[in-house]
Amino acid sequence: MRSAIVENNNLKIVDLPEPSPRENELLVKTLACGICGSDLHCRHHAHELADNSRQIIGSSIIDTSQPILMGHEFVGEVLESRDPGSPFREGDRVVSLPFLMREEGLVSIGFGSPQVPGGFSQQMLVDGRLTMKVPNGLDTGLAALTEPMAVALHAVNRGEPSRHHVPLVIGCGPIGLAIIAILKMMNIGPIVASDFSKARRDLARKVGADVVVNPAEHSPYESWQQAAGTESADEFGPISPLLGGAGLRPSLIFECVGVPGLIQNVCAGAPYGARVVVVGLCMEQDAMVPAFPILKELDIRFVSFYSAEEFGATLNYLANGELDASALISDTVALDDIESAFDRLGTPESDIKILVTPNQ
Repeated sequence: MRSAIVENNNLKIVDLPEPSPRENELLVKTLACGICGSDLHCRHHAHELADNSRQIIGSSIIDTSQPILMGHEFVGEVLESRDPGSPFREGDRVVSLPFLMREEGLVSIGFGSPQVPGGFSQQMLVDGRLTMKVPNGLDTGLAALTEPMAVALHAVNRGEPSRHHVPLVIGCGPIGLAIIAILKMMNIGPIVASDFSKARRDLARKVGADVVVNPAEHSPYESWQQAAGTESADEFGPISPLLGGAGLRPSLIFECVGVPGLIQNVCAGAPYGARVVVVGLCMEQDAMVPAFPILKELDIRFVSFYSAEEFGATLNYLANGELDASALISDTVALDDIESAFDRLGTPESDIKILVTPNQ
């Protein structure tokens, strides 16, 4: 089978043996797979990812001594099951959490060795216990968005929004736009979104933002205050004798950029008592002045990944038409064009989510 691999910071297409499923595993034909920001990072910084994960969790999620097979935002078609009692049949379209539960431990799909191909391969293995059928005739491309939209759903759930919260989304890349779409689905708003890119601001409005801000021209925090104003005392957020808060609904801020300095920037601009959800994955050392969140009594929450229940809920939201994420898909390319797609996403003015179809 043909597969895209990363080896020595080079992305290339190679022929590999077809994978063989173990007990509880399904062999699937990859129909589509989205390119994630972590894939872009892995292409050039695999050793850094390996070192960072080793420091954080005690083991590396990537074996840099072997070719790396990426792709974890996938939808596939079942070809074979080793489990005679499996509810899945040949031809079923499925999505899955990107893991295999094996005797030797949890194996990650999307950062694996040639024995565990990811979604940029023509075939792959999924764990039947973590796999779900695509319901309601959901479009294959939209089904491929289940994984990244589940990340956004988890981030919003961690923020625990109430009907009074006014969200501010800093950064309108793929995850920021996904969070806006989730907030819109939940009818939490008005939603204020901030990004330097006009194209991304336009997309933010398209997926549900009510106010869009170019931070080079206007402070997103001042724009948030204008949107959050209320005369109803029942809607007021936290109030401080020193820092005020009367006349403002509660603040829920999503940091979706992930570069050094952004958390401190948010702490400086946030109103008293704001709830801050850090979603952007910063892989570098950062610094902040603790006095800002201390004096403002900010509630800072960090998020990663999602639960199986959130993954399933996201799939159903998409399939039932409750969650509209179609605007996030900017293009679909064949496997031979994956390198140019990676290059385009490296300077993303117009592209947000590019899907790869390895069998076309």
